[in-house]
Amino acid sequence: MQYEINKFYQKENDNFKLKKKYLIHYSFKPGFYDKLCSVNLIIDNKLNYQLFLFFYESNIPKKEREEYIKSLKSIKEARTFLYQTSKLPFKIRKEIKVIFENELLLKNSYYNDKNVFGISDRNEKYIKLNHKNGNFTIDLTIDTLNEALFEQISEVKFLKFTKNLEKWINKLRDDLIKPYDISIKKWK
Repeated sequence: MQYEINKFYQKENDNFKLKKKYLIHYSFKPGFYDKLCSVNLIIDNKLNYQLFLFFYESNIPKKEREEYIKSLKSIKEARTFLYQTSKLPFKIRKEIKVIFENELLLKNSYYNDKNVFGISDRNEKYIKLNHKNGNFTIDLTIDTLNEALFEQISEVKFLKFTKNLEKWINKLRDDLIKPYDISIKKWK
């Protein structure tokens, strides 16, 4: 199953807004130097998740790779989409409940004053929240995020939550893609 934005978002005034039944959307798109695997995690109001991974398999032995590529009608056929759905782990559910049961005051931006952007090597990472205090989109990209701007208690708890969520997602992703060995070194 592939990630499709229209399933989780509704269009409102030329913007896409997370549908009411979804609380969180976490998205990661790699630059050239990250693990080459896109991640979309959607969490619903029952604290279940849908995880979408997208990558190209690279565990094909070098002597078989050329034949494999020739057999494809399009390079798009080499894409691998992995989908998983389940209940979130207890620790993550507990943190989400704390965030969503309390007031959450987030700034419009947590950009650093450097805003270092690299055209080809920049990854993209953000989290969208459908909270009772409003809809929030926070850019978590390491080149632009200034963690020192998370000053209020609710902001600090939110930042801690995002780090715990990412740690869990990364472990889950790594376990799921291990059989595919998506190391960029394999294609050289």
